[in-house]
Amino acid sequence: MAAASYVFTKQKLAQVNGAPIDFATDTLVCFLVTAGTAIPAYTKTGAAFISDVTTSNPEVIGTGYARQILTSVTVAFDGTATNQVDFSHAAITFAQNAAGFTNARYVVLAKSTGTDSTSPVFLVFDPNETLSSVTGDIVLSSPTGGELQWS
Repeated sequence: MAAASYVFTKQKLAQVNGAPIDFATDTLVCFLVTAGTAIPAYTKTGAAFISDVTTSNPEVIGTGYARQILTSVTVAFDGTATNQVDFSHAAITFAQNAAGFTNARYVVLAKSTGTDSTSPVFLVFDPNETLSSVTGDIVLSSPTGGELQWS
């Protein structure tokens, strides 16, 4: 199975009905979680907040690990498609550390409110492998065309 990204369904609804995320101005974070029982639930009955994700998929622990704030966030019209909006960000790096983590299975993006129970999640990335910071940096980049695309 190839790597894949999924948008949390509850956030799709919140974007138009209640508590939207301002992708251009809100503090957005990236964090890593373990395999847990399965990929974090992104269905309409699944996760809405960071605390929902970390209940079934604990956040990784290791020397040097910290949630990363997304920088150089861009939300703009696509350069080639006339009806598409792209969301992208600068590369995210989890630095190598010999005492780091070896069990990161999923990458999650969220808006940070400072409290996990009110910080909405919006994307989970499945790299289709377990990630480790013990032997090298983990660098996550937005793909060409953006991390998310709306048509």
